[in-house]
Amino acid sequence: MTVTTPVDRTPVSVTTTSGPVEGHRRSGIAEFLGVPYAAAPAGARRFEAPARPEPWTGTRPAHSYAPVSPQVPTYGPVGTAAASALDDGEGPLTLNVRTPAVDGQAPVIVWVHGGGYAVGSGSEQVLRSAAFARSGVVEVTPNYRLGVIGLLYLGEGRPANRSLLDLIAVLEWVRDNIARFGGDPARVTLAGRSAGGFAVATLMAMPAARGLFRQTLVQSGASPAYLSVPTAERITELFCRELGVTPDELPGVPVGRLLQAQKVLCDDAYDNHRIELYGEGVAIGLPFQPVVDGVTLPDTPEAAVAAGAAAGVSMLIGTTTGEAVTHATVHGELTDDDVLRLVRPRVQAVGADAASVVAGYRGLFPAAPGKAVWTELVGDLVFQLPSNRFAAAHAPHGTVRKYLYGEVAAAGGGVPHGGEVGAIWRDPDGPAPGVPDRFRPRHSALADRVHQAWVSFVTDGAPVADGWPVAPVFDPAHAELLHITPTGTVVAADRYQPCLRLWS
Repeated sequence: MTVTTPVDRTPVSVTTTSGPVEGHRRSGIAEFLGVPYAAAPAGARRFEAPARPEPWTGTRPAHSYAPVSPQVPTYGPVGTAAASALDDGEGPLTLNVRTPAVDGQAPVIVWVHGGGYAVGSGSEQVLRSAAFARSGVVEVTPNYRLGVIGLLYLGEGRPANRSLLDLIAVLEWVRDNIARFGGDPARVTLAGRSAGGFAVATLMAMPAARGLFRQTLVQSGASPAYLSVPTAERITELFCRELGVTPDELPGVPVGRLLQAQKVLCDDAYDNHRIELYGEGVAIGLPFQPVVDGVTLPDTPEAAVAAGAAAGVSMLIGTTTGEAVTHATVHGELTDDDVLRLVRPRVQAVGADAASVVAGYRGLFPAAPGKAVWTELVGDLVFQLPSNRFAAAHAPHGTVRKYLYGEVAAAGGGVPHGGEVGAIWRDPDGPAPGVPDRFRPRHSALADRVHQAWVSFVTDGAPVADGWPVAPVFDPAHAELLHITPTGTVVAADRYQPCLRLWS
């Protein structure tokens, strides 16, 4: 059910490039909800590049959250938990803006939601805290096309990577409009977690995104999420076969049928990791990912930034200490043979020898249960090691700082994927009733300091908080980072370096 913010607050109006919008003040923050940044990608436009919204006459109300992008729960417990319960639909692509003052020049954060490129939204309850706006930052939380609608590859006749083109349209909207909301278009930080982090890293590699942001904040998602054209073509073939249609007929297929066929492929890729069907996509279990098409995305994100595609952009990048803890809940006890069977297609997809990698992890964790070995290995494959590689790739071209969030636990433990989100978006009045437990900070003082550090990065380029050391500039030769825990925050050596050597 779509939640509507009551309009019993002071109205506030801003004129955008498409027409005037009226929002309202909530707890002193000016809030504009459901503002269109692109036309509805429906019908014949479903698989086209984003188009500017039709200008409107009169003042458009911006008091209510717009429908989010069409989606269906998938990808096991993590993806199911991330799926939005809000109304969805194929209306205009929209974003939400919260600002401390419409007449200011505050720094801006554009937050890209996660969800495996298939679920989630920029309107979820945890993002409604106005945390950054209360701290003097203009915040923008967009919705963008997901799954097959956003990422199914349809050859040269249709634009690839429509999800990312939507996000570029968001950044262009910010460039053209955010000053009217009290933001500084020259101080934009592009941020995201999980698939949002994948998207941020990929946008750093896309020529059309250059110059649209000054900094990036990549949380638990660096650069492994992309497909080659042959793999993408194979997935499109499988998808159309599941539906019983040709690619040319897809614009006329009801969105519900598209989503059901999408779920079949997503669940199969995530659960079974069949490399013969999904190619390199099985490394992280997502069949719908950005495609290195040579046009919108000329090269892999890691190779592109290593060549200077995002030169001059500062970056804060990091992970939690237990990235695959929640993912592991689908498994019972595992033997080492089980671990090898489960990870072989994932590891094979990145060109590594599965038996050697599993043996290496067993050597690092000799007393750990098999499930814990699986958790460490998969967390490293999908999150830790790509973050290390991406940081090293970009370090010659821009200031890079790394963080690690959470206490270090025994093998197979730690803070799960996304565990820092509740701290970053902490509500000083306490979490709202609809915020999931996983986003409710266990340590309120730590949450305040983490939020302060992120605000410091967005504002000044260095994540610091009272009593904390400054996060060091990343040097691949030393690989130090800022380790954030409830008991203390220190500059420390990256504990994942021994695992990185196993993969190299």
